[in-house]
Amino acid sequence: MGSRSLVALLAALCACRLGVRAAGRSKVNPRIITAPQGTREYAFPRSEKYPVFYHEENTSAIYVGGEGRLYYHDFATSESYMEDFPVENGGQCLKPGSPEDNKNFITLVAKHGDGMLVCGTGACAPTCWNLTQRQKSSPQDGRGLAPFTPDANSLVVVDYPDIYSTIKKSQQNGKIPRFRRVRGGGELYTSDTVMQNPQFVKATTLKHEESHQDKIYYFFREDNPDKSLEAPRNISRVAQLCKEDKGGTSSLSASKWTTFLKASLICVDPATKGNFNWLQDVFFVPASNWRDSKVYGLFTNTWGSSAVCVYSFGDIDDVFRTSKLKGYNGPNPEIKPGQCVSSGQHTPSETFKIADSHPEVEDRVEPLAPSRSPLFHNKHRYQKIGVHKVSVRDGQQYTVLYLATDKGSIHKVVELPEGVQNIMEIQVFSRKEPIQSMILDHERAMLYVGSASRVVEVPMAMCGLYRNNCESCLLARDPYCGWAGGRCQAVHQNPEVHQNLDLNPWQGKCQKGEVMEADTYQNITVVPFSRYYLNCPVESHYATYNWYHNNSLIKTCNNTHPQMDCFYFIQNVSHTHYGHYLCESEEDGFKQALVRERLVNQLRFMSQKGRATTTLGSWLQLLLAALLVELLH
Repeated sequence: MGSRSLVALLAALCACRLGVRAAGRSKVNPRIITAPQGTREYAFPRSEKYPVFYHEENTSAIYVGGEGRLYYHDFATSESYMEDFPVENGGQCLKPGSPEDNKNFITLVAKHGDGMLVCGTGACAPTCWNLTQRQKSSPQDGRGLAPFTPDANSLVVVDYPDIYSTIKKSQQNGKIPRFRRVRGGGELYTSDTVMQNPQFVKATTLKHEESHQDKIYYFFREDNPDKSLEAPRNISRVAQLCKEDKGGTSSLSASKWTTFLKASLICVDPATKGNFNWLQDVFFVPASNWRDSKVYGLFTNTWGSSAVCVYSFGDIDDVFRTSKLKGYNGPNPEIKPGQCVSSGQHTPSETFKIADSHPEVEDRVEPLAPSRSPLFHNKHRYQKIGVHKVSVRDGQQYTVLYLATDKGSIHKVVELPEGVQNIMEIQVFSRKEPIQSMILDHERAMLYVGSASRVVEVPMAMCGLYRNNCESCLLARDPYCGWAGGRCQAVHQNPEVHQNLDLNPWQGKCQKGEVMEADTYQNITVVPFSRYYLNCPVESHYATYNWYHNNSLIKTCNNTHPQMDCFYFIQNVSHTHYGHYLCESEEDGFKQALVRERLVNQLRFMSQKGRATTTLGSWLQLLLAALLVELLH
C-alpha cells in the first residue's frame, strides 16, 4: 500500500474523532489564515507572566517589559538586546503573599521626552528609570507610576510632560481607586465618592480650539447602583476632566479634580433589545476637527457575544455640556459643573460641591447617528480592538477593524457600503496562545501582536494569501489589495490596481482567465472497504462549495453551515465510489475548481502494475492492505 494512501487512511480515522469547529451564528464569517505570509516573529528567551509592550509609530522595533528585564527587538534589522532592572534596596513588601511580591515586574514602558520611561513593581517599592540610548539612569521613586503588584488593574497615560495614572501610591491606603495627575501641572486626584469599584479600560487627551478647553477622557466600568435583579451588574462609563484643572479653592478640594463628570455608554441592538454592557476595550480614531474624532468601543454581554459601537467625541462633549446632573434639581451656578475655566483660574467652590455630590449626567452617550445602533455584533468573544483607515485608488477611505478573540486569533473586519464583512481570521501564533497585546502601526500598516512568549509582526496587506486569480482577489473585498500585473498585490505598492469595494458587480473587471484542463486530476489510490475523506478548503464564507462525483452533485457547503473546510466522507469505499471528484466554489457568479481527485482501486491498481513482475515487495504491500481492511472492520 502506498505511503500517501496509508497516511490518508490514518488521517481519516483521526478525523472521525474530531468535531468540526462551528463559527456560530454571526453577521460575518471569515476566511481562515494560519501563519500569514510576511510575518516575522521574536520569541523571548523565557516566558513572561505579565508582559507589557511598547511600539513607537513608524518604526520596526518593539519593547517588552518582563520580570526584572526589558527586551528590545528590531524586526527590520534583527537587532535584539536585553536590559536588566533588578529589585533596588531589597523591596518593601509588608506581608509578601506570594514569591512574585519579591520581584520587580516591569509594568510601564513609554516614550517620555527624549528617552524611555521604564517603571516596575520593585518588590512593593515601585521604581522608575529613564533609559536613553541604552543608558539607564539611577532608580527613582515610582509610586503612582507602577503598582505594588503586577496583577493590579492600572492605567497610565503619558502626555509629556504630564502623566496620568489610576495607581494607588500607598500599600496601606488607597483601597478606593482614583484617577490622578501624578506628574506635570500639579498633582490632582478624583474624589473617593465619584466612582464605584471602577475597572479602568483606556484614556486619551484631546485638544480643543482653545488650550484651556483641552480635556482628558477616560473609559471604565463600575458597579451599578441599581441592585435589582433585572439590572446589569456593571455599567460602562466615560468620564471627562479639563487638562488645566487647578483644583479647588478650599482645603478639602485643593488637590481634587474639580471638572469631573461621568456619563453612561449605551450599546444596544434595537432589533433584539440585547444590551452589551461590559466594556472590554476602546480604540481612538483622531480627526482634524476634534468633534469628528471617534471612539470604537468593544463590548460583551452575559452570554459571551460581542458588539462594536462607535461614538463621536462631539456627541460625548454635547452630553456633558447640555445634560442635567442626575439627582440634582437646584439652580445651576454661573460656572456649570464640568465646565473648563480660563487658564490660571480655579473652579468656584459652589460649582465643585454640586459636581462632587452629583457627578453623573442624566443623558447617556449613544452610538453615532443615524442608526444609533452597534456597527455589528456576533457570538464571538472579542477582547481587544484596533482600527485602521485605508486609502484606496478611488481616493476613498475604508475602515478596517482588527478584533482579537479569546482563542488567540484576530478577525479582520471591513466596513463596506453594504455593511461589515469579516474577510479573514488570522491565526497569529504557530501554537494557540492568548493575545496579551495588539498594537497598530498606522504609517507602516503593521500589526504587533504579543503573547506571554513572543511578539509577531503581521503586515496588514496580506494579498499573497488570496488565490492567485483576479476574481478571487476582487471578491476578497480587501481594501489593502487589488489586481494588477497578473497578481493580487498591495495598493500602496501599485495604486493602479483594480478593486471592487462597492456594490457594483465585479464581472467585467477581470479578463477571462485560463481554464484548468479536464485531465488535471490527481490520482489517489484507495483500498476497497476502507474509509476515505475528501477535503475542500473553505477560503470564503460568502461562497458556496459543491462536491461532484463523476459530474453528479453529492454535497453542498455554504455559510448556513459554517465550518473550517468542506468535507466529503466515504465510510466504506466500494466500486461505486471510485472515479473523478471535483470541488468547485461559487461566489457572486464566479466559479473555480479548488480540488480535483481521481480515486483509484488500490488492489486493482497494484494487480495491473504487478502482472509483468510479481515481487516479494508487492505481495507484502497486498498483505498489509488486507490487514488494514480487517482492522477497519
